[in-house]
Amino acid sequence: MPAQAPAAGPAPAARRLSRRSRSRAAAGRLEAARHGFERSLIALRRAALDAIDSGDLAHLSLRVCGERRLRARAEGAA
Repeated sequence: MPAQAPAAGPAPAARRLSRRSRSRAAAGRLEAARHGFERSLIALRRAALDAIDSGDLAHLSLRVCGERRLRARAEGAA
């Protein structure tokens, strides 16, 4: 007959090993998430700088200010 595992579960050394391996796996996942987040931040910064360099934000700001000015004049004349 094959030997059966005790009813209390795995031996304490096996539990420590399992806990250690789970901890290492969790640390690895956390590190991967952190690197992914940093890459996302870098991509966002580059996109913002590209938009600034291309003048898109200045163009958008001027257009919005112009539209507000036109609305204010229209409301003042009414």
